Amino acid sequence: MHKDDPSGFRRLQGEVDKMFLEMLQGERLPRYGKASLRPNTDVYFDARAGAVVVKLEVAGIDPSEIALEIEDGVLRVSGTRSDQRHPDAVYQQMEIDYGRFQRTVALPAEADPSQASANYNAGFLEILIPIRTRSASKRIPITIREECVQEPEQGGQTT
Repeated sequence: MHKDDPSGFRRLQGEVDKMFLEMLQGERLPRYGKASLRPNTDVYFDARAGAVVVKLEVAGIDPSEIALEIEDGVLRVSGTRSDQRHPDAVYQQMEIDYGRFQRTVALPAEADPSQASANYNAGFLEILIPIRTRSASKRIPITIREECVQEPEQGGQTT
């Protein structure tokens, strides 16, 4: 194999890729030590619904494998896309990410998690978190207390 031979390089690259896949028993490497799957996510305010909408692209993920939690004003969506590959498969191309994922979204202070709902349709998970209407401002009156002015003690005089 000559060093300027691109076909030899491609063959070597293919053999190395195959070796890594066999070593990992088909599992892909996690990216930078984090979950290898990161679903695309849109977050927006829907004025008609009066809600924050979080929409995730989760095609191929069983909805029962997805957990939704809201804590301290943060929505956390986590789950797993299971790999259903045939054990004897040798891939020519591998672009679909599998494994665990977690996405977090900071919510506005007015978000009402007790009224949140979620719908799964055609590979998209849509989470609606209603926004509480802001109450009108309330004027707080100030009470003025008169301080007691103490007069000097009237006692004996010395000369």
